Amino acid sequence: MFRYLTFSLVALGLYGCGHTPLTRTLFDAAGWTTSVDTAKLNPNYQYLRVSTPERAILMVLGYVDDTPEGKIETWYSKAGQVIRLKDGRLHSTQGFPVDWTMVAYRYLPSWSSATAWGHSRFTRYRDEMPGYKVGVFDEIALRTINPPHDSRLSGIPPDKLTWVEETTYALPRNTPSARYGLTFANGLGVVVYGEQCLNSGFCLAWQTWPAKS
Repeated sequence: MFRYLTFSLVALGLYGCGHTPLTRTLFDAAGWTTSVDTAKLNPNYQYLRVSTPERAILMVLGYVDDTPEGKIETWYSKAGQVIRLKDGRLHSTQGFPVDWTMVAYRYLPSWSSATAWGHSRFTRYRDEMPGYKVGVFDEIALRTINPPHDSRLSGIPPDKLTWVEETTYALPRNTPSARYGLTFANGLGVVVYGEQCLNSGFCLAWQTWPAKS
């Protein structure tokens, strides 16, 4: 955990002063190259493969916060983007063309409950930039689906995962759906792959990396 804390303190410095020789050395050691899928990874770090409409990038786990709501992971890219995940879902983003700067959920079922029921509902609140949209309220319907053929999943056959889809069910349905591919161990669901459109024109996908199901 100390290495995650050390990394996070260095990475946070990127926002104020840019890359220093030390941070460049750290990022190089973490395994970034120009090709995500052929990058030589440092086994001392944990990675996400993050896809935007333009390209795929690697992000490295900076630290994990224990909160009353659960563990929140903070991931950093070499360019300074940040993704925070809670149980595989977006908790916040920073540095992308569209950011959800805060996301909160109510009545959220566990992954095991959601997949066992097949259908469930919950609510989501989010702040969005640009535009200073605060407290956007979404009512979400979750359902299990067949393995999709149009995801950005890499290195794993889609049928090796259990899939769920989330869609807004209150009109207007102006936020595209999210999808998640999960594995289960000891009855607990773990997100291997997730995708969420932050608005109608910008979507993120993230996957634990290297690929494993």
